[in-house]
Amino acid sequence: MTIARRRSILSHSSALSFLLLAAAGCAVSTAPSASDGQAGAVVQTRQQLSHHLTPAMASAPIVGRVPASTVMTLTIGLQVRDAAAMQAAAAAVSDPGSPSYRQYLTPAEFADRYGASIADYEAVTDWARAKNLDVVAHSNRLVVEVSGTVADIEAAFQVHLNYALRPDQTQFYAPDVEPSLDLGVPVDHIGNLETFVAPRPAGGSGPGGSRDGNDYRHAYAPCTTATGTGQSVGIFMADGFNQSDINTYFSSASLPKTLPVEVVPAGTAGTVAAVEGNLDVTMVLSMAPGVQVVAFTGSTDSILTNMTEATSIKQFSSSWFTGPLDSTAAAALAQLAAQGQSFFQASGDGGANPPGMFSSSDNDIRQEPWVTVVGGTALDMNGNGASYGTESAWPGSSGGIVDYKGGGGEAIPSYQTGFATAANQASSVYRNLPDVSAEGSYVVVIINGAVWTASGTSAATPLWAGFMALANQQAAATSKESLGFINPTIYAIARTSAYTTDFHDITTGTTPSSGNPSFFYSATPGYDLATGLGSPQCALIDALAASGACVPKSCPFRYSWNEAACACEPVLTCHGAAQCCAEAGGSYIDGHCE
Repeated sequence: MTIARRRSILSHSSALSFLLLAAAGCAVSTAPSASDGQAGAVVQTRQQLSHHLTPAMASAPIVGRVPASTVMTLTIGLQVRDAAAMQAAAAAVSDPGSPSYRQYLTPAEFADRYGASIADYEAVTDWARAKNLDVVAHSNRLVVEVSGTVADIEAAFQVHLNYALRPDQTQFYAPDVEPSLDLGVPVDHIGNLETFVAPRPAGGSGPGGSRDGNDYRHAYAPCTTATGTGQSVGIFMADGFNQSDINTYFSSASLPKTLPVEVVPAGTAGTVAAVEGNLDVTMVLSMAPGVQVVAFTGSTDSILTNMTEATSIKQFSSSWFTGPLDSTAAAALAQLAAQGQSFFQASGDGGANPPGMFSSSDNDIRQEPWVTVVGGTALDMNGNGASYGTESAWPGSSGGIVDYKGGGGEAIPSYQTGFATAANQASSVYRNLPDVSAEGSYVVVIINGAVWTASGTSAATPLWAGFMALANQQAAATSKESLGFINPTIYAIARTSAYTTDFHDITTGTTPSSGNPSFFYSATPGYDLATGLGSPQCALIDALAASGACVPKSCPFRYSWNEAACACEPVLTCHGAAQCCAEAGGSYIDGHCE
């Protein structure tokens, strides 16, 4: 996890790149890069990096050196090639009005367009191995993962790693100076070189018992028998989970046993009982009990990069705030969108975000353009969980305008224009949060065999990921592409009469700010800063599944592909009405094929 402000990833000419790097304090080598055909050439000047060490880290009390034998894993993030084109491609495949809608890129296509050249990437891996570091290469050619002892890492990056104290007296590690490399290939950022900002969950918990099991399907997906079979949901797992607790959750609710959780990288046993991890898994499986849940562990850069390589997983859920994202993480989120993979992020549990809460240096994951931000609701059901009743804004759900202290903000995306009103207090200039919402009030979670409840947007977010697995299952069954980044699609739906059948429009409840309870947002008709567009209705599954591009299939003998029908249809080789009827599987009776 990193604290550094994300540096610009817009493409430049080589000359302008040199000037910008120099202006940023980077010592740029005059030696040819590996892409010039001289991989391994002697570098004349060390490449000096920046934005890894903040004043708060530098002034923190040091308590000792990190032991030289400690093994650490870092990520070397390389510069995106033509980042403006990367952003445009991700937008085009996500826009229902674009000719490229849902014509997703493969990882190989993404690497060839936006990753480092093969020669440059190999030069980085060769450099790391020469520094006695173990290397894991990634297919996007933007990230090189390295592991080694602190002694080797310090020598490679010319730093000393120290343990120091945060203001709350908890411990972190950080370098004493900015890192540098004797490498000619331009490097953007070194991930996990410090841990000043610890990951924190977006939700809270307390003892008790409430919503569980099939309640969520009864509320949001009562019209479908789909369970997510054949789909997977990836979870950003910053703490852990306990498989035994997951099994207990479903057996105690008299529900079928679900598939065991898989872990990336493989090897984590899944025996750590953690509220957030257990909650995320059980919420996904409650909505989509047939899916394969995959828990992604490691640093933020490692998790997101591994997600980009898991192309069979079409939806991801994150209930964590990890501190400022670096350019490596930002590029990974854009890659997920370009590849047709959805990413849902919890909005937080601090109530209304007051104006100017964000800053341009935050690089908060909620500010990223390729995530669907999920708020929380308080759901009331009929007949002890039998069917949807009413829904109001959950008071702790975070939302607001992404404007900055001192002026400016994240520009409003085109799909959000036209939704601001005096009643909902949304902005017509800047990005508004959240996008959607779902139940986030007093849901059951099992911890070490005991029943607890959790409230927060970190319950709502995995519910949405599970719901998306149901829609993607249906899309796949009808030979349609996966749904990908859904914001442009769902806001387009909200502009039509289908909004009232595809969404629960939540119009009651407020979200007081935790820092100033007199400041709040109210749920209003249509979009609002408390609940976004609202929670899903079952009809949204059909709407999303039907909106995708047709994916041609190989047809069996005597069948051909019909693009208009998006299906294999029989090729008749018959002569005469009776024979053609029989060949089509009918019965020819009284001059009619039945």
